[in-house]
Amino acid sequence: MELTNEEKQLFKVDKKETFDTNYIEEYLLNIYNIDNNEEQTHNLNVTLDLIKRMIIEISNKNEFGITGNESYDTDNLINEIIDEKEVSYNELLVNFDPKLYKDSDKLNKYFYELTKDKTFKELKSITQSFNGMNDNFRAYFASHFTKLVDLARELYYKTSEKEDYEVINIVDDNNNTNNEMIESETTNKANNELSDDFFKFDEWASDDSWMNEIIEENTKKNKEETIINKETLTEYTKFINAIDPIIEYRKLGYSIIRKLRKLTNQTKLKEFYSNEKFMKMFNIIMEHDRTKCSYYFHGTQCVEDAESILNTGLGMARESLESTAYKELTKDEAILYERGLGGEIGRDAIVIINVPKNSNGEELNVVTKLDNPDSIPFVQSGLQGLNSKPNYIVLPENIVGYINKHDKKIVFNPKYYNYENIDNNQLSR
Repeated sequence: MELTNEEKQLFKVDKKETFDTNYIEEYLLNIYNIDNNEEQTHNLNVTLDLIKRMIIEISNKNEFGITGNESYDTDNLINEIIDEKEVSYNELLVNFDPKLYKDSDKLNKYFYELTKDKTFKELKSITQSFNGMNDNFRAYFASHFTKLVDLARELYYKTSEKEDYEVINIVDDNNNTNNEMIESETTNKANNELSDDFFKFDEWASDDSWMNEIIEENTKKNKEETIINKETLTEYTKFINAIDPIIEYRKLGYSIIRKLRKLTNQTKLKEFYSNEKFMKMFNIIMEHDRTKCSYYFHGTQCVEDAESILNTGLGMARESLESTAYKELTKDEAILYERGLGGEIGRDAIVIINVPKNSNGEELNVVTKLDNPDSIPFVQSGLQGLNSKPNYIVLPENIVGYINKHDKKIVFNPKYYNYENIDNNQLSR
């Protein structure tokens, strides 16, 4: 099959007609992209069009009757991808119909009505559930991706009609195989080298039964050949034709998720700022002269960890305070700050550290070497690694206090070097 000039340019085909099939995988990865990147979209579409042309050519040679227009029933496909049962545990996502993805106005209206007058926690729950549901589109792509890449490579080898490509098995409806191409010596050599490395790894991991099971399964899969028949080619023609609408559904879902997150944040800020007692203390603890000091904010995994840090200091695996804390958060940022897999770090409490400055405006060092790592409680923050230990410490005298977001209150540290000044001049206001 002759490549078009556009395909030759995209796949960097040289004068010797050498085609690097790795570009197929690179460009197909763009199905995961939800940004409106014109170049990536163009590369994806050219690649998909090439695969479809190869499918049609193989179909014509074997009289499979594939036209390239085969498609899924879109309603059924969306229902399969977005299983309503998966979100039934969230009673807030009531009456959600996956087919709403086909109409942006109806989907927007559904969430507008759903989120009216909801609390921050309710909105957060809705956002998390819908985000997980929308991610099923990505999972659907993942379930087809590797097979499509392998299929595309096999199709190219077959349609190129060169002698130095891998064996392609064309299987008709009666399972009769026609091996027309001979596996090259180069391919055999590459596979043997890969096999040697694989078995070296096998010997190294021989004491681990669970690893051996994985090795055995992967070895079995590596020995299997890609089967090209009418059923497979029809299925992947349908998949290719479904990629564009699924990308658009996924983009629409993400636009809703962004709106939900914005609304969730606005509602959270409103709930905190409407609490007069909290805001009075919050303004006090956030107030500082930036010409004389900087504030650093360390999120903890729970209120108890924040309380422990007030008493014993902040243990750190690395010497740099920025390895575990963020500098000069605004009030909004402090309230909204969350990170970690489940947003657990900083969700309930954030410790505030005071770093004094000298007359030149340079920050002084408040981090000291910790002689005995076992002398203080230490919780992994994630920023410093999962297997770290406390080698350094910020002493309690430099810790102003913490923001207890769980209970909407501020806790000042009596060990803080400037505590008396705060207590006398501000807490009594």
